[in-house]
Amino acid sequence: MTGSETASPGAPRSHRVSRAALVVAGLVILSTAIRFAAAQAFTTPWIVPDEVVYGMLGEGLWSHGTLTLRTLPSPYYSLLTPVVIGAPLAAASDLADGIRWAQLLQALAMSLVAVPTYAWARRIASTGWALAAAALVLAAPALHYAGFLMTEPLTLTVVTAALLMLARALEEPSMWRYGVFVAWATAAAAVRLQALVLLPAFLLAAVLDSLAARDRGRLRPLLWFAAFAVAATAIVAAVILAAGGDLSSRRLLGAYTPVGEAGAAKGDRLDEVAWHAFDLAVLGLGVTVLATAALAWTVFSRRDRDPALRAFVATSLAYVALLVLQVGLFSAAFVGTVAERYLVTALPPLAIGLGAWITRGAPRAPFVVLPVLGLVVAGAVLVPVTQLASAETLPNTFTPAALSALGASDARTALVAGALVAGALVLLVPRRFAWMAALVVGVGLGLLSVDSGRRIVDASAHEQRVAIGTQAPSWLDEAGMRDAALLVTGDRLWTATARTIFWNRAVGEVLRLVPATTPFPPVTTPVAVGPDGVLRTPDGTALERPLVIAPSTVHLAGERVAERQAGDSEAHGLAAWRPDQPVTAVLRTEGFLPNGDFTGTATVTVYACEHGSLDVTVLGKSGDPVLARVDGFDVGRLETPSGAALTHHVPAPPYADGSRPCVFQLENPGYAGTTTIVFTPRS
Repeated sequence: MTGSETASPGAPRSHRVSRAALVVAGLVILSTAIRFAAAQAFTTPWIVPDEVVYGMLGEGLWSHGTLTLRTLPSPYYSLLTPVVIGAPLAAASDLADGIRWAQLLQALAMSLVAVPTYAWARRIASTGWALAAAALVLAAPALHYAGFLMTEPLTLTVVTAALLMLARALEEPSMWRYGVFVAWATAAAAVRLQALVLLPAFLLAAVLDSLAARDRGRLRPLLWFAAFAVAATAIVAAVILAAGGDLSSRRLLGAYTPVGEAGAAKGDRLDEVAWHAFDLAVLGLGVTVLATAALAWTVFSRRDRDPALRAFVATSLAYVALLVLQVGLFSAAFVGTVAERYLVTALPPLAIGLGAWITRGAPRAPFVVLPVLGLVVAGAVLVPVTQLASAETLPNTFTPAALSALGASDARTALVAGALVAGALVLLVPRRFAWMAALVVGVGLGLLSVDSGRRIVDASAHEQRVAIGTQAPSWLDEAGMRDAALLVTGDRLWTATARTIFWNRAVGEVLRLVPATTPFPPVTTPVAVGPDGVLRTPDGTALERPLVIAPSTVHLAGERVAERQAGDSEAHGLAAWRPDQPVTAVLRTEGFLPNGDFTGTATVTVYACEHGSLDVTVLGKSGDPVLARVDGFDVGRLETPSGAALTHHVPAPPYADGSRPCVFQLENPGYAGTTTIVFTPRS
């Protein structure tokens, strides 16, 4: 039985396609319902700053017609994801309700991957196995990203459609099909710029296709298309430059400019490419990679000359190879561990490969499968388990997350055993039972999806609690505040800052106290505090703002109108101030925990310091005396017995005349707590 015979069932095809379409629609609806239901237990945003960025970009796009973080300036990140998730976020008065509607759209967008997966698989596999390939993709743990404000849902579906168009263009080359592929690739890049890897994959796939066909003439239409593309690009660039535009990397890559400027990863970090290649096998539990390798052997050995299969193999090999290289180098420079979420678009081709392999009689191809299996086993033996499964890697790597419940040696044993089982399913199981391979993969992915879902529920709730606690996150909006400026000092967790901005539409500006840095938001207004405590912009202008939100570590001159305590979070609290104009800092504390405890050296800076005293209420815990210094000079010992609470008065130096700050240091060899820290001036 040839490949073309298995893929062309004959006369009853129209009726079968109709029933298959209903099944595909049912799979999409069922997957959407399941993923949306699972998402209701997730705490969003979790993956920060990504979710915060895309959610706020969407709100800005639908509210103001610009790709800004609501009203905050921002470089380019994505277009289509903000379009999808921004509408419900902008329309909902309650942001939590908007998130739920966005999750529904994300679940639908990601589940729609079943459509191009089935359409592609149906060209090289039977209807049943094409449906099975679509179901395998929908069972993957990676579909949990549908519960978050991420680019993964649209990326998975749009890239799969682009790969289908690429395979069709290779199967029957024409300028029209090339153009359709480029259009889909452009759409994919509008979701996430990582999808630009489709363009070099196009060239490599065309070369592989011509090699498999033993026909260099198949490259001729591609040369004409390349000439047209170069000419069109030159014309567009000339028009942009003539209009006074900018073709710099920052203009073209937006927020991804550091990626383009990073250069190649160091040689000792190229192991990240190897670990990502291994995770590609983990993504389909090893079986899909081995089955696709066997399928590739039948094409390149010309045992199966089906043009559709040849185009599929060329497209899959080219895309997967370049994707692993791209993601591995990116992760080596910017992540440091396996980032499986950037590899999920490889899953549909691998699932299709498994379905086609079974349809075409499960060819063994030991000369190819055994070396590939050897590489998979070697990866299982050598990959650091912490690269795949730990609390830190969970947001990026869902499939192997269950390994984190095992010890290092047990996890290693599980990886090696899994690789050997995959090899046995492809090489040893009788061909008539080849369906067992798909069953094992489907059940395995389903179980891993359930397990990773439980872990995500716990991890996302934990991240939210650590960053902002369990109190209502929209406290500024609920207090009726508007047009607030948030002061970032570097004292709080940057993820707490990101969540505060996301949940409170009242924040219309972010001020960054130099030298503090923060990954989010990407564009901030730097300010510096002078000796007199006045905050000034880089040009020396004194800052004037009607409402300032500052960490509890900074006290401003003015009226405190609202406050959010640290509570059960691990970040300092916040206070809303109606400040005196210009905005002036009175006191700043450093080295204290959010609950006021400290050990070692803690610092209190009093701006425009004058005669008076720093009044500190100390809670004795270890009972050790606290050494007090002012501007580096010892001024006394603060004795507070264990279990007692005493207020100590540390005098300002005699030269304090209001023209400069005083720096008080409290050095504690043990452990103590504090409640109130205020400076009391004396005439």
